[in-house]
Amino acid sequence: MNRLEKHWKNGAGHGIPLHMDYTGKDENKKNYATIFLAVITTIMVMATLKALKDILLPLVLAMIFFFLFSPLTERLDRWRVPHALSVIICFVLTMLVMGAAAGMFYKTITMLIGAIPHYNDRLISLDHQLSAFLARYPHLEIPEGTSLVTMLPVNWRSVAVDTLTTLTGSIIGIVKLCVMILLYELFLLMERPVFIPKIRAAFSDSGAIIAMMSERISKQVSKYLLLKALISFLTGVLFYLTAQVSGMEVPLLYGVLAFVFNFIPSIGSIIVTIITIGMSVVQFAPRWSPIVFVAIMSVSTQMVLGNIIDPKLQGGQLNLSPVVILVGLSIWGYIWGVVGMFLAVPVISCIEIVCANVKALRPIALLLSGGRSFLRQSASAQRRQERRQKQHNKKGGSRRGSDVVLPDDFSGQGGGQ
Repeated sequence: MNRLEKHWKNGAGHGIPLHMDYTGKDENKKNYATIFLAVITTIMVMATLKALKDILLPLVLAMIFFFLFSPLTERLDRWRVPHALSVIICFVLTMLVMGAAAGMFYKTITMLIGAIPHYNDRLISLDHQLSAFLARYPHLEIPEGTSLVTMLPVNWRSVAVDTLTTLTGSIIGIVKLCVMILLYELFLLMERPVFIPKIRAAFSDSGAIIAMMSERISKQVSKYLLLKALISFLTGVLFYLTAQVSGMEVPLLYGVLAFVFNFIPSIGSIIVTIITIGMSVVQFAPRWSPIVFVAIMSVSTQMVLGNIIDPKLQGGQLNLSPVVILVGLSIWGYIWGVVGMFLAVPVISCIEIVCANVKALRPIALLLSGGRSFLRQSASAQRRQERRQKQHNKKGGSRRGSDVVLPDDFSGQGGGQ
């Protein structure tokens, strides 16, 4: 008995020829190899991005500014403004945005330095109160008047010196980064009129698709950044008013922090809310009424603006899963630090658009997309399938009717007689 007969006799084939069974195993091996290569490629790309941070980060930030001002440049083109003048306008606006960000950063640091003495006194007072409270319990063996802060194994002077040194180095790096961003954006703006035509000429077969993806990325990123800036501004104003009404020291500080941290999705709003409530505890404890007021207003602001108004304004154009956003924050934060966390959503959105327009990468776009969008697309696809099925049934019914052979008396001529 040969091998094929044994295979059919043992019933291992279950109605499937032997060569098809081996083909299925080969296909599984190919799929596993593809997945393994994809994982290895992803790790290598992440390592490359981290290694080339100083080169790629200014370029990516310049492209973000380029996309941000893209609607303005298109409108200036429709108004027949000379290209050189539109480049100058966008370049000056970029410098103003950077200057405003630098001024906000300087103002925040100044306010923090000014608030340190007051909060230092409050921390010392809270330390004494907590020490006196714990001294009531003899089994803890904490003598009355002991400072819990001094008991911690931390060299506070060394921490302060290291923080100032790191901050000074960061300022130098930020100035260098801003200069590189301005240079990159200047050349991007100068190349804008010929960028799309060059793509169409270089990729004759897929040039139109690439141009469409570029246009969609530009619109989606610019809309996301503008709406995010609006929501962040409203959040900062409400945090400032909350701190002002409750009587917190330096209320403008909390408005600035809320505006900046709100650009980091999910995590940023949590961080600024914890900071605001924690500083209210330091300032007002043991008076709990202002602390409760600050906590309720901070959480309500984030809930209303972040979970209701922001999704309504963004609509379905930001088609990303919340889980993907959180994972992206972790990955890009690891690769490019805090700046990477700010860039996580625009970069992931660009990746999702590219994958959605490349047939081989559409499964990745599906995984990156949000649940509501997936359900909406599934329902739409199901409705289209049902309509096609109904049309097919109608065509099939008429075709079956035409296949019936009628007697001559039921023909058109007989009926006419």
